[in-house]
Amino acid sequence: MSYPAIAFSMLGITLDQYFLISRGDLMASVRSSRVSQDPPGLYAPLLPTVVVASYKGGAGKTALAVPIAERLAFAGLRVLLMTCDTQEDARFRLGVSRSEGAIATRHYGSGTLTVTGVRGEKVIDVLYRKGPERMGLGSYDMAVLDTPPEVQGGSLPGVLLVATVDGADAARNIVTMLKRTPSNSDVILVRLGREDADDWKQNVGVMEQVLQRSLDFFPEPLLKTKRIKEAHNSGESVWTLPRTGRSTVTFLSAVETFAQMAWQRARPHYPWPAPPAASPRAPYVSGWDDDE
Repeated sequence: MSYPAIAFSMLGITLDQYFLISRGDLMASVRSSRVSQDPPGLYAPLLPTVVVASYKGGAGKTALAVPIAERLAFAGLRVLLMTCDTQEDARFRLGVSRSEGAIATRHYGSGTLTVTGVRGEKVIDVLYRKGPERMGLGSYDMAVLDTPPEVQGGSLPGVLLVATVDGADAARNIVTMLKRTPSNSDVILVRLGREDADDWKQNVGVMEQVLQRSLDFFPEPLLKTKRIKEAHNSGESVWTLPRTGRSTVTFLSAVETFAQMAWQRARPHYPWPAPPAASPRAPYVSGWDDDE
C-alpha cells in the first residue's frame, strides 16, 4: 500500500483533500492544550532591600539611590549599594576612582557603604538565591539597588520600591513598570522636577486607578538644586550640605523619609538615628542666595 493510501485510510480523507493538503491549500489543525503560566513568585529577599527604579533614563534614580544608601550607613548599617547600570554613575557620585577596583567601601561613622556593579541574574543570586556572602561580596544589613531605565526594575518581589517620575512620559512609563510589581513589594512614588503639589497628588490618583493599586507618594516634588548638583558632580555627599534653602531641605527630607522606611525593615524595634551634622560652610542667606 502506498503512503498516500495509508494516509487516506488512517485520516479518512479523500484524494482531492490530499492534493489540497500537499499544496498547502488545506491544512489540518490540532487543538492545542495550553499550560498555564505560574504567577510571579512572592519571594522575600535574603536581606532588606531598597530598589530605586524608573522606566526612563535621567529620572533621578542615582541622585536618590546614593544618598539613601549613605543615610542608612550614617545610621550605623552595613549597606551594599549595587549599581545595575553599565554606566555605574553611583561610583562616581561616591567619589570612587577606577583604581579602587570593582568593590569599593566608604565609612560613615559606625556604618559602611560598599558599592559594586551587579547585573542580570547575578542580582537575583545576591538577593534571593545565595546572598552577598556566598557571592563573595561580604556581609550586609541592607541592600540598595540603583537600576537601569528598564521595565524589570520594578519587578523585584518583597522590596521597598522608590519609583521616580520626572514628567508625563515618565508617568506613562512608570505605570507600565508598576504593572509588573509584585504585590508584596511596597511602592512609594517621588516626583523629580517642577509640578504643583496638588497636580502631583491628582496624577498619583490617576495612576492608582489605572493600576488598581494603592500607592504611597512623597507629597512635594523635588528639585536638584545648584548645591545638590555641585555635590553630585564633585563626588561629595549631599549630607554634608547645610540644611538651608527650601528646595535643598525638601530634597534631603525626602531622602530621610525613604531611608527611614528602609530602616524599619532592617531594625523595626530600634529608634531611627538622627541625621549627620552638616559640614561647616560659607554663610547662606535665604532669599538672596540661589537655591534653584
